[in-house]
Amino acid sequence: MTDLKRIIICCVLVFLTACAGPGYFEPIKAVGPNGAVLYIYRPKADNPGMQPLRLSYPDIIIAGESVGVLKFNEYKTVPITSGQYRLRVTGLTEKADWAPKDIDLEFDIKAGETKYIKLDVRFNTEEMSIGQPETRYLIFATPMDAKSAIYEIRDTDPE
Repeated sequence: MTDLKRIIICCVLVFLTACAGPGYFEPIKAVGPNGAVLYIYRPKADNPGMQPLRLSYPDIIIAGESVGVLKFNEYKTVPITSGQYRLRVTGLTEKADWAPKDIDLEFDIKAGETKYIKLDVRFNTEEMSIGQPETRYLIFATPMDAKSAIYEIRDTDPE
């Protein structure tokens, strides 16, 4: 093998390794005197093998208004004002491709605050067995602390 081929192979390996590392994420700042920021994210499941509901996506409704669908391994940035809100994760809209039942979560957000909500989708291995015709899932919308959320969000893609 020539030296040029070795150099090219090493460069390609270094480039591929750099691409595989964790991404960069820095939350945006709230704008205005009453402004706040909400991040909703759906990271990869921590189970081995296939990812549950990888090709399915719910519509995210906040205060009765759609903020769009949330696809697998993606996050949404939602600038909002301070107040009390109801978040609904649903498949009952035209935009959605999501079979599971709706999930509702009520939350408060203060002016200047950044809040993180994780849509956690996992296989329910406790209720599944080999040969079972129906797959079972555990799906939660969970408020997360910033220290945990930013490490999970950086490995997802913005909408």
